Amino acid sequence: MLKRTKIIATLGPKSESAEVISKLILAGTNLFRFNLKHNDLIWHELIIGRVRAESAKLKTPAPVIMDLQGPELRLDIQDGTYFDVKEGDLIKISAEFINSPKSFRIIQKQVAQELVKGDSAFIDDGNLELKVVSKKDGVVTVQALQDGVIKNRKSVNLPGKNIDLPLLTQRDHDAIDLAAKISADFVALSFVRTADDVNHLRKELDRRGASSKIISKIENATALKNLESIVQASDAIMVARGDLGIEVPLKELAIWQKRMIDMCRQHNKPVIVATQMLMSMVDRGRPTRAEATDVANAVFDGTDVLMLSDETAVGVNPVRVVKTMAEIASYAENLGELRHVNMIMSNLSDVLIDSVAKIISTSQNWPISAGIVFTKSGHSAKVLSTYRLPVPIIAVSDVPETLALLSLSYGVVPYLSKLTTGTFKLDGNVFEKLVAGNLIESGSQAVIIHGSNWLTSGSTRSISIKQF
Repeated sequence: MLKRTKIIATLGPKSESAEVISKLILAGTNLFRFNLKHNDLIWHELIIGRVRAESAKLKTPAPVIMDLQGPELRLDIQDGTYFDVKEGDLIKISAEFINSPKSFRIIQKQVAQELVKGDSAFIDDGNLELKVVSKKDGVVTVQALQDGVIKNRKSVNLPGKNIDLPLLTQRDHDAIDLAAKISADFVALSFVRTADDVNHLRKELDRRGASSKIISKIENATALKNLESIVQASDAIMVARGDLGIEVPLKELAIWQKRMIDMCRQHNKPVIVATQMLMSMVDRGRPTRAEATDVANAVFDGTDVLMLSDETAVGVNPVRVVKTMAEIASYAENLGELRHVNMIMSNLSDVLIDSVAKIISTSQNWPISAGIVFTKSGHSAKVLSTYRLPVPIIAVSDVPETLALLSLSYGVVPYLSKLTTGTFKLDGNVFEKLVAGNLIESGSQAVIIHGSNWLTSGSTRSISIKQF
């Protein structure tokens, strides 16, 4: 059963070997994520090269995502270890280390300046909540609201606070240099606040001659206020539920997920649902029932992509995790329960593609086995993908960057082919290759979306039905 929802696997110490990478691809991984918060850039360059080598061996595309750290807050403990806290304990926070057994620093001075009595600070993805009780001479005193452990370099979230931090750290700039050097397919931008943030990163990429596409991670309330403009400025969107679930009330998280997916589909932008999807499989062989339901519901919501983080980076069995997610997604896709959205049609090509979607969806007496889209920019394939059709969409292009972007789109099978010039013909050599490559079954029918010429971008004006 063909899986139409895409899967991103994050690589780490449990999945960095060539053998595991190969098995992850075969299990259903479509893209690989590299979390730039961890490991040095030498490691990332080495393992990205390994992914590309295994992908080439298997003749299966596996684009890479370099995930930048962005303006993230992290704490430092003076001895670099950890300390335990009990409910009610008082802890000191400052921009510099102070002589106190239960204290840590946050080097960004703006944090101590902005915090006031009554504010909350969440540590380590929200595992521990601290409440500000006083502030004096640049030292903030907070009280632990439950038992816990504070470990060195853990994340800090300050809900409701818009701390003015630089969008990109020096490490991010170094990572963008690497992205340009190795031609990374995607760069993910953490803690996006406005469309200007996206445009700033695009300028940095352009300045280095990098063709990487931008995935904007929605992780705070400010981004939600500017959501539509961020979607329009980005190449793809990630519903980053980890930090977002701290920055907004937890009760709102599910509805924001649905709203973001709907908006991305309306604007023909791929959308990724991420964080703790199969988290219990980090150290277990099976997910919880709630996790299995979460994965299925993300598919029902209409997401293009599901993402795995710790599950594949440090989990006990990364390959089993991907197989489990692929099985759940494949089953959910075929139940006919995916959410419908009202499409925004901006030009004649979009109206044409809407007609194709109706043909495929209603052709029970003369079933259509696939949609084939000849595309230069990828626009037509992305639009058709948003309908979440029950058949694969084969996107044929001679532009590798276009096909990398389409690897994020639901149901799209990217196919790189050198196309001839001149008038489009239904008996072109590319169709024989699709049959030979088992992408189209001999004897089946497919709807073909094309222009009058093979290599003219933006000229999609015609549809044909071809018997193979």
